[in-house]
Amino acid sequence: MKAQFPTEQSESGEFQRQEDAFREWISNDGSTPYPAGAGRYHLYVSLACPWASRTVIFRKLKGLEEAIGMTVVDPIRDEKGWAFRDPSGKTPPGAPFESTDPINGFQFLSEAYKATDPDFDERVTVPVLWDKETKK
Repeated sequence: MKAQFPTEQSESGEFQRQEDAFREWISNDGSTPYPAGAGRYHLYVSLACPWASRTVIFRKLKGLEEAIGMTVVDPIRDEKGWAFRDPSGKTPPGAPFESTDPINGFQFLSEAYKATDPDFDERVTVPVLWDKETKK
């Protein structure tokens, strides 16, 4: 079976997840450039991704819904990657993946990666925690 992302498949067919492109820490003690703060961060997720789903669960369990906004991208990723879809009436009203990007107006999540690093050319993954202040 051919992999959707062949660079992440070993010769034997084993999944080899790509390294995270951006990994920073949020701290309340001033030790990082990203301080904790309600309303500063926004979470982009796909409900089709187990890694993103566990982030959604953690956000809920910690009661962070008011502190960290969240947008759900379309669960179907095409050659352009994760997309924000305008509600079109073709799915039941209120479907969680019918969403536009309320923070930056991006059409594709790849635009967030390019805004952070214009030279980024790897696969875009979720979840993404976006800093609304630094726009990264």
